[in-house]
Amino acid sequence: MTIYHKVRAVDYMFCQLEKEIGSFQKSTGLGCVAHCGNCCLKPDINATALEFLPLAYHLFKNGKAEHWLSLLQNDSSTKLCPVLNTVIAPGAIGFCSEYAHRGLICRLFGFSAMLHKNNTPKLVTCKPIKENKPEAVANAEAHITSKKNYPLISNYYMQLRSIDEALGEELFPIRIAIEKAIYAVLGYYAYRRPPRKNKVA
Repeated sequence: MTIYHKVRAVDYMFCQLEKEIGSFQKSTGLGCVAHCGNCCLKPDINATALEFLPLAYHLFKNGKAEHWLSLLQNDSSTKLCPVLNTVIAPGAIGFCSEYAHRGLICRLFGFSAMLHKNNTPKLVTCKPIKENKPEAVANAEAHITSKKNYPLISNYYMQLRSIDEALGEELFPIRIAIEKAIYAVLGYYAYRRPPRKNKVA
């Protein structure tokens, strides 16, 4: 499978996830606290390289991959996500400067469930949502307990691994995951014709 087709497969999975999360939020009223971004400020967020392959491909197509790689390699002063904006720009969605290309963990956290003991699904959300939207959290927990449709973290990571087991298996700090995704794209196109902007490859 080419890098382009892997990117398309990951994007398709993200599209299906967005629909499932949208339905889950509509049924429960669950949503982020406005202008929060606390989850993005955690220095110990882990991710796979594969979930950031669409970001790496986007950067490569726009001639920015090598610049980003240099920034990631030369700036070791922070462990925070490199696409994080500390100030929300006008028209931006939250603190993410690459919201359309954010990773799987960024999409799942707050609006998904994880299997615990005896394969019991439990809501995975954050403290600000719990404190500011207790009714929605209660609705979400009841929704999950009733075995209605909801995003299950393990299912999506299993789908991710089925696209590329090598890139979708191991978890890394988010900065390293993005760096590895960029390396994967640059390595693939090192001896191939690069994709033209807005063209498939």
